[in-house]
Amino acid sequence: MTLRILLVDEHQMLVEALATRLGAEPDLVVDTRGPAGVETVVAHAVRARADVIVLEVAPLDGDRRELILGLRHRLPNAHLVVLTAEEDRRIAGEVAPLGVEGWISKEADVGALVDLIRAVARGRGWFPPEQLGAVLERLRADARRARQRGGPLDRLTDREREILAAMVRGESTVTLARQLRLSAHTVRSHVANTYAKLGVHNRLEAVALARSAGLDVAAGPRPELVPAGR
Repeated sequence: MTLRILLVDEHQMLVEALATRLGAEPDLVVDTRGPAGVETVVAHAVRARADVIVLEVAPLDGDRRELILGLRHRLPNAHLVVLTAEEDRRIAGEVAPLGVEGWISKEADVGALVDLIRAVARGRGWFPPEQLGAVLERLRADARRARQRGGPLDRLTDREREILAAMVRGESTVTLARQLRLSAHTVRSHVANTYAKLGVHNRLEAVALARSAGLDVAAGPRPELVPAGR
């Protein structure tokens, strides 16, 4: 599967060097976009139909927050990865609830970035251990607030609860679609509806909230009934 990658960073020399290295991978098609305003970058990402967007978020100011939210809104199926020299744990805790699924240092090997890009495209987010504590603290706090609002899981349909449980078990969209005899597009629609009802932005947040709410994940999904002859 070919992945369309968009690199967003004000350090153009770094972006160009990364584009050259990533573009050598047979499954990655790389585009770049320097900072030219939130609306311009978001519009470019939409035109490029980016699958994975790699961006710098430090310092985490209003424009960068707006950029993350704009990308999540206009490209809900795209995956966001932070590539940064920033080590402030608080920033990781703040961007994860906004929809960022991966975090990697600019000091890391390019091969590690390639692995992370492929991982998030498969629905597997990752934050380094030194940032993960802050992320989990923020997600637990959000989950507590959600519980206080009154049973967030009660808003889900039976199918959405099954899919959420499968996400907690670590099953991929493709695996789940096969088990339920649904198309991957249908499963992604259920996932999007689940996120909206729970008030979360990504799998990491949804899983944290589900665990905090005590979702039963022991049973596997109930297969969709298929008429004879299909």
